[in-house]
Amino acid sequence: MKYIGLLSSAASGKLGGIVASHNRGGQYFRHHSIPVQSRTPAQRLVRNALAAFSAAFKSLSASQISGWNALALTVTLKSKLGTTYHPTGQQLFVSCNKHLANVGITTQLSTPPAIPSIPGITTYTATPVGNGTTVTGWGLAVTPNLPANFAVQVRASAVQTPGRTFVGKSAYRNVWGINPAPSQPTNATIFTNYIAQFGPLPAKGSVAFQLRLVDPVSGFAGPPVAVTAPFTQSSLGISFTLSLAAFGGTFAHATAAATCVATPTGVTGGPVAITYTADGIPTGCTFSFSANPLASGSPVTLTVTGSAGASAGTYTIGITGTFGSFSSRSTQTLTLT
Repeated sequence: MKYIGLLSSAASGKLGGIVASHNRGGQYFRHHSIPVQSRTPAQRLVRNALAAFSAAFKSLSASQISGWNALALTVTLKSKLGTTYHPTGQQLFVSCNKHLANVGITTQLSTPPAIPSIPGITTYTATPVGNGTTVTGWGLAVTPNLPANFAVQVRASAVQTPGRTFVGKSAYRNVWGINPAPSQPTNATIFTNYIAQFGPLPAKGSVAFQLRLVDPVSGFAGPPVAVTAPFTQSSLGISFTLSLAAFGGTFAHATAAATCVATPTGVTGGPVAITYTADGIPTGCTFSFSANPLASGSPVTLTVTGSAGASAGTYTIGITGTFGSFSSRSTQTLTLT
């Protein structure tokens, strides 16, 4: 456990079964409980990468390890309690190589680098594109322009409830990293990556973003600058429509093999997997989709197959497409003779 003062006026960490922490209300203590670790593919990738960097440090030469240890003594970081400390050589090695990997640089450092001077970002803003209708982008912008001799990394949180102002460091996930940096964030790619990682946006909320520059030579990263992007989407947050083609005529109820094609349009945020359901299928008939779920960039075909037990008549067939909290439904008439 970390603490400051004889009576632990500021403490952080675990001692026995007690955990010390603090929030805006001040210092507090709670019982220790072992959290359930969710092991998503993204989490496994991060843990495997950190383990690989740690193992790589141990395989360095004695002089290289000594150099990283010496460099670490010149680096000053700040703890949760606001105190300053020096990282270990291994921690610095892992940190620098992790930053490089986050911006797509796979060449691993071995010799300790020189500490660079990283320029600051004066202004970081977000103006969601389509805010109030259907959000199609985050509209991230920085002042001054991003320097081309540095790489850039953008991290984002999942959608937060409206009005939330504090987002913890652990809530952020990488959504974009590139070297060299363009003059401004590439919003189309960032939005596509965001939807792919966090899923479709609900009707309203806010997203927190962090941007930082990374030196592509040393792996040192500048301080992150943060911005929050509140947004509101149109009624029910429906972000696509489903158009359903006609069945194309009349079909014998006993042998029907009627087909129609449903096409999603206006899908935002890049390809997503849409799941389809059908309703209004005549009793005695069966149905199938050409694929289910299916990427939003492709139309889906519904086939209705008749049987001797089906009855002649005119039926209204509906197809509903759903992804996340969004759905859209369209109908067509099917006539069986």
